[in-house]
Amino acid sequence: MKEKWQEIITRIIAGDQDAFREVVEYYQHQAFSLTFRILADEEEAKDAVQEGFIKIWQNMRSYNSANEFTSWMYRIMANCAIDRYRKLKRQNELAIDLFPETSMAGSSGDPNASMDNQEIARTIRSLAGKLPEKQQLVFILRDIQGMESVEVQTVLGISEANVKSNLYHARKSIREKIDRIFQRERS
Repeated sequence: MKEKWQEIITRIIAGDQDAFREVVEYYQHQAFSLTFRILADEEEAKDAVQEGFIKIWQNMRSYNSANEFTSWMYRIMANCAIDRYRKLKRQNELAIDLFPETSMAGSSGDPNASMDNQEIARTIRSLAGKLPEKQQLVFILRDIQGMESVEVQTVLGISEANVKSNLYHARKSIREKIDRIFQRERS
């Protein structure tokens, strides 16, 4: 499989648009998922993906085949989404709500458990949206997207220590705020 992708990448570097179309078709869903998690806006995420693939096409000659293509691609996509996020944030056009509504019904099918899980998810979405930008991104990529720490490092261009530190502080902040919410509800 790796040999096939190396051949496709070689063809793209040579200017083969059909080979590039294969890459776009194969990776567009993963790219959209990543950008949507950062932007929480479907149209903005689609635009970031399109912009990302344009940048990939324009910069294929700078791709180092010693690195994983997906890590390189994710970094470009994340940077496009982050740039859009910053622009929108400056323009006050984006409500910070990083996670889409999800159905989190318990395995038991208990409607009360489902409601509790949905409430927890909404609370975490709200709290995560108030984190500093770097913590938000690390939290999204690591805990929501399920990326390995090494992938997060590559995508964001930060050290392992920065990934761990930002993730630790993000989780701690969310945990403390949830504890305060539950304490108020008990009172």
